[in-house]
Amino acid sequence: MKTLPILFSYDDVKALYPNTNGFYSFLKRAIKSGRIKQVKKGLYALVDPSTGGVFANKFQIASRLFDDSYFSYHDALEYYGLATQSFVSQFTYLTHVRVNPVDFDDIIYYSKISVCNLEIIDRVKENGVRVVSLERAIIDSIDNYHLGGGLDEVEMAIQASQKLNIEKIIILLEFYNKAFLYQKVGYLFEKYYGEKIPKSFYELCLSKIGTKKMYLDCTPGRTKLISKWNLIVKNDGGLPNELF
Repeated sequence: MKTLPILFSYDDVKALYPNTNGFYSFLKRAIKSGRIKQVKKGLYALVDPSTGGVFANKFQIASRLFDDSYFSYHDALEYYGLATQSFVSQFTYLTHVRVNPVDFDDIIYYSKISVCNLEIIDRVKENGVRVVSLERAIIDSIDNYHLGGGLDEVEMAIQASQKLNIEKIIILLEFYNKAFLYQKVGYLFEKYYGEKIPKSFYELCLSKIGTKKMYLDCTPGRTKLISKWNLIVKNDGGLPNELF
C-alpha cells in the first residue's frame, strides 16, 4: 500500500504516481471514499479514519496553501504556546500576492500581503510549518495588535516571553521604521522587561518616537499619559489623565 504524506500536491507524490492520469484517477476514488479531502485545487489532505478529520493541523495547512505562505501574529503566538485563546474559525497567513480566502474544515484562511522577508523559519520538511521567529511574532503583534488577538493578549505574550533576542528586535524595528511601533515596543518592553533589557535599547526607541502623542488601544476618557513614551493608555486606576 502506498504511503501518502498528510498534506500533498501532485509534486509531492509524483514518484508514487508518475502518470498524472493514474494520480487523478486515484484521487477521485480516494475523495469519494472519504480517505482524502481537497483543501483547495492542487492541495490534498489525508483523513484520519478514526476521527474523520484530517491529520494535518491548521498551522501545517496554512504553510502549504502557497509555495511562499507562512504565518505570524496571533497564530504564531499560539504556535509558540503564548496565546491564551485560540481562533477556531479563522486563520491569517501571509503571502506575496493577494488571494481569495480558503474555507476548509470550518476554518477560513485569510491571506495578508507579506511586506517583510525577515525572520521566516522554514520547517516544512521537518514538521510541516513555515512560521516567523518568536521575535517577529511579538513585533508583528504589537504593530497590529488586532491581528495579535487584542492588546491584552499581546501583553500576556510579551510577559511570558523572557528570552527574546534584542538584536533581532532592533533589525525588525529598523525594517518597519514606524515611529508608533517604536513607541509601543519601547513602552511595553520597559513595562514588562525593565532592566532585563539594556538601557541603550530604550534610548534607541526614544530617539525614533518624535513628539506626537498617540493613543494605545483606548479612546478619550479614562486615560493616562505615559509622558516618557508620548503614549495615552487606558487608566485602570488612579485619576484620569494622570501623568507618568
